[in-house]
Amino acid sequence: MDFNNVSDLLEGMRSYYDSHDINNTDVNSYDAFKLNDNPEPRLKALVDKDRYGEYLGQVLKRWTDPDDPMHMSDITVYLMPDDRVAGVVNHIGGMMGVYELFEYHDGYYTGAEYSITGNMESHNKFTYYILNDEGKVTKMLSIYGGMLSYNSDMELITRMILDYEGDNTILKSSEELRYKRTDDGFKLFDEQDVLAEKDHAEREERVIDDQKALYKTLKKRVKTCSTLEDVVEVFFDVIKEAEYNPEEEVTYTAGTSQLAALLGYNESMFNLMRWTTAEDDEYYQLQVDVEFDIKDEQIPYDNMNDANDVEGMKDRVLDSASFKALSGRKIKKIKVDLVET
Repeated sequence: MDFNNVSDLLEGMRSYYDSHDINNTDVNSYDAFKLNDNPEPRLKALVDKDRYGEYLGQVLKRWTDPDDPMHMSDITVYLMPDDRVAGVVNHIGGMMGVYELFEYHDGYYTGAEYSITGNMESHNKFTYYILNDEGKVTKMLSIYGGMLSYNSDMELITRMILDYEGDNTILKSSEELRYKRTDDGFKLFDEQDVLAEKDHAEREERVIDDQKALYKTLKKRVKTCSTLEDVVEVFFDVIKEAEYNPEEEVTYTAGTSQLAALLGYNESMFNLMRWTTAEDDEYYQLQVDVEFDIKDEQIPYDNMNDANDVEGMKDRVLDSASFKALSGRKIKKIKVDLVET
């Protein structure tokens, strides 16, 4: 594998997830140790010295940070017979589980982080551990995101360089790199790319669209909506009446998010929003929110945005798992709002 080739990294990640089932892992067959203030010696050696290079100590410090409001967790570390880490399981508040599994897969040492709430599963981070001739990890490449995708136009990869002083692992450098998909693969999206895009946008004539007329129209027309499909059709019909704006963006969020479940929310919200820039480089947000009384049921979660194909966005909303799960349910409340951020 070429570790500088983003397409190769994504394909290796796809191979892993296609061949693994988080509900059927053998991590529980290894020795389990609870993380506490006075950990068992086998675990303490790893936390203090990180002698196998998985950078495990940093992971556990992040999860147990006393300033983190979610730090009250039940964390278990699973060790193989040779004390190599097989996985870490973090149960947060008894509702959300974060699983990080380490293994040798398809010729490489890998780490995969999952989050599970109810029946919802998401892939948070996938890491390649690159070893030197002595068998120590000297590089880590992590493909990171709230929802990993093989087909995103942008990919975020963290590259970490490690060194060793005795048994201690030293972080020499860490950088987050964004890559943009092109016809020839992926190109590093650096500061020069950002500046070039900004210059191009500034050369275009900016359309300042405060959406007040759209707000009045949308608020009036949703009163006639009796179904969720009616709401979607009305929203997209209304925003089509706006003057063309090259900086327009439409976002869609619906279903039961992990954070909502963690905080005990029992309402599932359906949100469509049109964003345009304001005079001071802030944003106007025209949005419609639809609420349902879902109680404890988990609704598939979707989070989409589109700045280029608004009509295609409507089709994706209607075809989404969250819309299909909510479309036949009784609407509790519809709210239309216009805010400036």
